[in-house]
Parts: sequence; structure tokens; C-alpha cells
Amino acid sequence: MKNAPEGITRNQWGESEIRGPVHLFRERLLLRLFSRMQPGARVLDAGCGSGSLALNLCRAGYQVTAFEHAEEFTKMLQHKIMIQGLLGRLNISRGSATALAYPGGSFDGLVCGEVLEHLPPELGGDEAAVREFHRVLRPGAPCVASVPLNPALWDHSDEWAGHVKRYTREQFIELFSHNGFRVEQVRVWGFPLGRIYHRLLFAPWLRRAAGQQAQVRQQRLDTRAAGRQGLVELGAGLLRMDELFWRWPWGRGMVLCARRA
Repeated sequence: MKNAPEGITRNQWGESEIRGPVHLFRERLLLRLFSRMQPGARVLDAGCGSGSLALNLCRAGYQVTAFEHAEEFTKMLQHKIMIQGLLGRLNISRGSATALAYPGGSFDGLVCGEVLEHLPPELGGDEAAVREFHRVLRPGAPCVASVPLNPALWDHSDEWAGHVKRYTREQFIELFSHNGFRVEQVRVWGFPLGRIYHRLLFAPWLRRAAGQQAQVRQQRLDTRAAGRQGLVELGAGLLRMDELFWRWPWGRGMVLCARRA
């Protein structure tokens, strides 16, 4: 982990939702790839954040179990479950990806969006998490996970997000193949539009807003706040053009599709 640049304070996960077009595009990509792998009914969302992907998995017909390390996000999703009448279809608890509180073979599928890059070695790191994923999945069950791509792209936004690392394609494949998974596909996202968006819009905004309170930061235009959904939808839709280049290693992130051996 590198030292944060001056003025960049690590984001306190749970204080606010990440709600921009990149988040929406990536979440939809995860859900689309996961659904194509035809998982069974019982699905684990490993590190669900504020719960947007878990809710969409539930709406897609899955029986979803989710866990999240941040207490604030856990409470946020519990409230959403109550008001949306999803009790019994979506369950949330606090937990760690490196020590899952579920019996072996409990799930028919697993999604893990932007979590592994946050796990420090002293807590077991990404290796411990992927071993746990293997343990709680039934044989043949699919796992779809996303991480940031390319260590050379490390910048102040990684520091802000609390990342431990960015991955090469080879590292990401080895992480799963060495821990009992059969990797079927790796799709890169974020080139060219994702990189342009990050360089010209998100990264400069983050430098300007680094010292602001979460409530102030959420007033930026490309969020899913009331009245701005159309802007986010437009941005997320434009980012789908980058999928034309998914075989090339020039993007900002990647999604891996694998099955438990």
C-alpha cells in the first residue's frame, strides 16, 4: 500500500453510497455475466456495500445472502429490505470475506464486486477470501468477481478508496485458479471511455472534494440523487461502448467468471 498524496483522506466506507455511472455500469456488467452462467437460487453477495447489487440480484429472482464489513452499510441495507418488503428473500449481516460464517457448500453462486483489492495481508488478504469462496460454494457453482486493473494506473483515487493493490490479468487468474476455481473468462472494462472519464472528470473532482464532508461530495452531478438518474443512466450507457475492447488490457478494471472445481 502506498502513502496517500497530500490532501487525500481515505474514504470511510459506510459514510456514503458510491452512485455514479461507473458504479452502475460495472454493477450491471457483473449481474449480466453472472446470470449468463445460470447459477442456482442461493446466491452470496460477498461485501455488498450499500446493497444495490444485492437488491438487483433479489429482483432477478435469486435468494440472496449478503454480508458487509461496514456497520453503516449493513444498517442501510437492513432498512431497504424492510421498506421494500424483501424480508426472507434478502438477508444481510456483518462479516469479513476472509472468514465467512456459512457452512461449506451453502451457495449456488457468488458475486464479489470491488472487494478483494481492499483486503490487507495481515487479515489474510485476497487469498484467504478466495479460499473461503471455494469452501462455501457447491461444486460447479459460478463465481463472478471484479477488481481494478493495472498497477501502473495507481493514483490518488486508489488511496481514497482504501485499495491495497491493483491487479494484472495474470495475477487475477492465478488467484482463483490456485484456490480451486476453473476460470472461464476475464473481461476488461474501462477503455477508452472509462479512462477518459476517470482522468478528466472523476480524478480531478476527487482532488477538489477530498476534504469535504460526505454529504457535500454527494452533490456532484453524476450521482443517482433525485432528479439526476437520467444523467447517470446516460453515462453508464455510454460506458458500454468500452465492452467492444474487452479483450485488450488497457482498461481500468476487469471481471472474472469462474466455477468452483
